[in-house]
Amino acid sequence: MEKRNFKKNKGLTTADVVVAISILTLFVGVIGNLYYQLAQKSYMVRFNTIAVYYSIKVAEDIDKMPYEEVSDNLNTTIKETYQLPEGINIVVEVHNYNETDESKQDIMKIVTIKTQYQYWNDTNEYQIKKLKVKEM
Repeated sequence: MEKRNFKKNKGLTTADVVVAISILTLFVGVIGNLYYQLAQKSYMVRFNTIAVYYSIKVAEDIDKMPYEEVSDNLNTTIKETYQLPEGINIVVEVHNYNETDESKQDIMKIVTIKTQYQYWNDTNEYQIKKLKVKEM
Protein backbone atom coordinates (compact mmCIF):
# COMPACT_ATOMS: atom_id res chain seq x y z
CA MET A 1 0.00 0.00 0.00
CA GLU A 2 1.23 3.37 -0.97
CA LYS A 3 1.51 6.15 1.57
CA ARG A 4 -0.42 9.33 0.73
CA ASN A 5 0.41 12.78 1.94
CA PHE A 6 -2.85 14.63 2.51
CA LYS A 7 -1.15 17.98 2.96
CA LYS A 8 -0.50 18.23 -0.74
CA ASN A 9 -4.18 17.96 -1.66
CA LYS A 10 -5.46 21.27 -2.92
CA GLY A 11 -8.75 22.63 -1.56
CA LEU A 12 -10.39 24.68 1.16
CA THR A 13 -10.51 23.71 4.75
CA THR A 14 -13.35 24.54 7.11
CA ALA A 15 -11.21 27.17 8.81
CA ASP A 16 -10.60 28.91 5.46
CA VAL A 17 -14.33 29.01 4.74
CA VAL A 18 -15.20 30.33 8.21
CA VAL A 19 -12.58 33.08 8.00
CA ALA A 20 -13.72 34.10 4.49
CA ILE A 21 -17.40 34.24 5.51
CA SER A 22 -16.65 36.23 8.66
CA ILE A 23 -14.59 38.79 6.70
CA LEU A 24 -17.32 39.05 4.06
CA THR A 25 -20.02 39.50 6.72
CA LEU A 26 -18.03 42.21 8.48
CA PHE A 27 -17.38 44.04 5.21
CA VAL A 28 -21.02 43.88 4.07
CA GLY A 29 -22.24 45.01 7.51
CA VAL A 30 -19.98 48.06 7.60
CA ILE A 31 -20.69 49.08 3.99
CA GLY A 32 -24.43 48.51 4.45
CA ASN A 33 -24.53 50.65 7.57
CA LEU A 34 -22.58 53.46 5.90
CA TYR A 35 -24.90 53.39 2.88
CA TYR A 36 -27.97 53.47 5.15
CA GLN A 37 -26.67 56.48 7.10
CA LEU A 38 -25.68 58.29 3.92
CA ALA A 39 -29.12 57.77 2.40
CA GLN A 40 -30.84 58.91 5.61
CA LYS A 41 -28.80 62.12 5.84
CA SER A 42 -29.31 62.80 2.14
CA TYR A 43 -33.10 62.59 2.48
CA MET A 44 -32.98 64.74 5.62
CA VAL A 45 -31.04 67.47 3.79
CA ARG A 46 -33.53 67.30 0.91
CA PHE A 47 -36.49 67.60 3.31
CA ASN A 48 -34.77 70.50 5.08
CA THR A 49 -34.28 72.27 1.75
CA ILE A 50 -37.97 71.87 0.89
CA ALA A 51 -39.04 73.27 4.29
CA VAL A 52 -36.77 76.31 3.97
CA TYR A 53 -37.97 76.87 0.39
CA TYR A 54 -41.60 77.10 1.52
CA SER A 55 -40.67 79.43 4.40
CA ILE A 56 -38.94 81.82 2.02
CA LYS A 57 -41.84 81.56 -0.44
CA VAL A 58 -44.29 82.60 2.30
CA ALA A 59 -42.00 85.48 3.33
CA GLU A 60 -41.75 86.72 -0.25
CA ASP A 61 -45.52 86.57 -0.71
CA ILE A 62 -46.06 88.53 2.51
CA ASP A 63 -43.84 91.26 1.05
CA LYS A 64 -46.18 91.47 -1.96
CA MET A 65 -49.38 91.66 0.13
CA PRO A 66 -51.02 94.92 1.14
CA TYR A 67 -50.36 95.95 4.73
CA GLU A 68 -53.97 95.48 5.83
CA GLU A 69 -54.13 91.84 4.64
CA VAL A 70 -51.15 90.71 6.72
CA SER A 71 -52.66 89.16 9.85
CA ASP A 72 -52.91 85.89 11.74
CA ASN A 73 -55.71 84.88 9.34
CA LEU A 74 -53.02 83.80 6.86
CA ASN A 75 -52.67 80.53 8.79
CA THR A 76 -56.03 79.29 7.53
CA THR A 77 -54.98 79.38 3.88
CA ILE A 78 -51.26 78.54 3.96
CA LYS A 79 -51.66 74.75 3.66
CA GLU A 80 -53.94 74.99 0.61
CA THR A 81 -52.22 77.94 -1.06
CA TYR A 82 -48.73 76.47 -1.02
CA GLN A 83 -49.70 72.79 -1.12
CA LEU A 84 -47.27 71.94 1.66
CA PRO A 85 -45.93 68.39 1.69
CA GLU A 86 -46.92 66.06 4.51
CA GLY A 87 -44.85 66.67 7.61
CA ILE A 88 -44.21 70.39 7.04
CA ASN A 89 -46.18 72.89 9.10
CA ILE A 90 -45.92 76.68 8.70
CA VAL A 91 -47.43 79.12 11.20
CA VAL A 92 -47.45 82.90 10.71
CA GLU A 93 -47.63 85.17 13.76
CA VAL A 94 -48.29 88.86 13.26
CA HIS A 95 -47.85 91.48 15.99
CA ASN A 96 -48.38 95.19 15.62
CA TYR A 97 -45.28 97.18 16.47
CA ASN A 98 -47.36 99.62 18.47
CA GLU A 99 -49.30 97.08 20.55
CA THR A 100 -47.35 97.93 23.72
CA ASP A 101 -47.54 101.69 23.22
CA GLU A 102 -50.74 103.01 21.67
CA SER A 103 -49.25 106.48 21.19
CA LYS A 104 -47.21 105.15 18.25
CA GLN A 105 -48.73 105.03 14.79
CA ASP A 106 -49.73 101.72 13.24
CA ILE A 107 -47.16 101.66 10.44
CA MET A 108 -45.24 98.43 11.11
CA LYS A 109 -46.00 94.82 11.86
CA ILE A 110 -43.60 92.17 13.11
CA VAL A 111 -44.15 88.95 11.16
CA THR A 112 -42.76 85.66 12.45
CA ILE A 113 -42.85 82.68 10.12
CA LYS A 114 -42.33 79.43 12.02
CA THR A 115 -41.63 76.35 9.96
CA GLN A 116 -41.67 73.01 11.69
CA TYR A 117 -41.05 69.65 10.11
CA GLN A 118 -40.55 66.15 11.34
CA TYR A 119 -38.36 63.65 9.57
CA TRP A 120 -38.30 60.21 11.18
CA ASN A 121 -37.58 60.97 14.84
CA ASP A 122 -36.01 64.40 14.34
CA THR A 123 -38.14 67.52 14.73
CA ASN A 124 -36.67 70.76 13.41
CA GLU A 125 -38.00 74.29 13.55
CA TYR A 126 -37.00 77.44 11.71
CA GLN A 127 -38.09 81.00 12.29
CA ILE A 128 -37.97 83.95 9.98
CA LYS A 129 -38.74 87.36 11.47
CA LYS A 130 -39.40 90.32 9.27
CA LEU A 131 -41.01 93.71 9.33
CA LYS A 132 -43.98 94.61 7.18
CA VAL A 133 -44.05 98.37 6.70
CA LYS A 134 -47.17 100.25 5.67
CA GLU A 135 -46.75 102.01 2.35
CA MET A 136 -47.86 105.61 2.42
